[in-house]
Amino acid sequence: MVAICQIERNEVENIDKELFYSYIKSNKPVVFEKYRSQAIEKWTPEYLLSVIGNRKVDVNMCTFGSMSDIVQMEFSEYFNKTLKNEFPTKDSKGERIKKINKPYLRNFGMLDEFPVLKEDIKNNDSIFNKDIHNMVLMGSFIGCKDSATNFHKDTGENLMTVIHGKKFIVLIAPSDESNINSKLSHDIEVKFDSNDFGSPIESHPAFSDCSKIYTTILTEGQSLFIPVGWVHYVHNIETTISVSCWGKEMIMKEVLNNNNNNNNNNNNNNNNNNNNNNNNNNNNNNNNNNKK
Repeated sequence: MVAICQIERNEVENIDKELFYSYIKSNKPVVFEKYRSQAIEKWTPEYLLSVIGNRKVDVNMCTFGSMSDIVQMEFSEYFNKTLKNEFPTKDSKGERIKKINKPYLRNFGMLDEFPVLKEDIKNNDSIFNKDIHNMVLMGSFIGCKDSATNFHKDTGENLMTVIHGKKFIVLIAPSDESNINSKLSHDIEVKFDSNDFGSPIESHPAFSDCSKIYTTILTEGQSLFIPVGWVHYVHNIETTISVSCWGKEMIMKEVLNNNNNNNNNNNNNNNNNNNNNNNNNNNNNNNNNNKK
């Protein structure tokens, strides 16, 4: 049976870059228990509905999901059904709908579309050193009760903050990724307690070769740092609103610098060629004058 470990918890209220980057350097997840955002007090259901209203949203939109799963509806309809827990729990055959198939507003771009909301979580963005992580992306997640993701991994360092609600999260280190049986782990549901549906992860055969698995419960006002490359599974125990901020080191920055250097060199070469042409023209003029 695989060992289940709890993720480290840090009670610091103000996270500075030095502390944050120490976890990045060690490739180590951590829960910041007291890292507060003004969105926690401000983002009431009434406030979000007044700001976003009937804007069309793509429910179930996620990079690791099927495009055919996407359902478009008005934000107000999705949010009200989520708050009232009105989405079906059984399918047309009377079978229980799995957590990963429940409606989930994922990677919602409301922070870019509504700057007033982005302003409320600007401290998540400012924690990244832009000289290192020159691309910082932000997304919001609104999940109905008992919605979940597949096991997946991010392509950037992820600071996830729960604004409202509660999440159960499973993480597996990159060193153990090759020990996961991907066929058996696909679409599984993980139990977070004895009353939950799914399989206990510590005894599931998909993870029997892993050395360690990390789990945690993330509640309102808490943030979890998920290092790049860590496989994870997220279950919304109750209706949950969260935001993620991904810091990425983009090679494009280096490419642009190289292109700029190449352009400068080309410009210098063109200038030299122009100077040579001018010299040649001057010599020709002199020769013509001498002939006269």
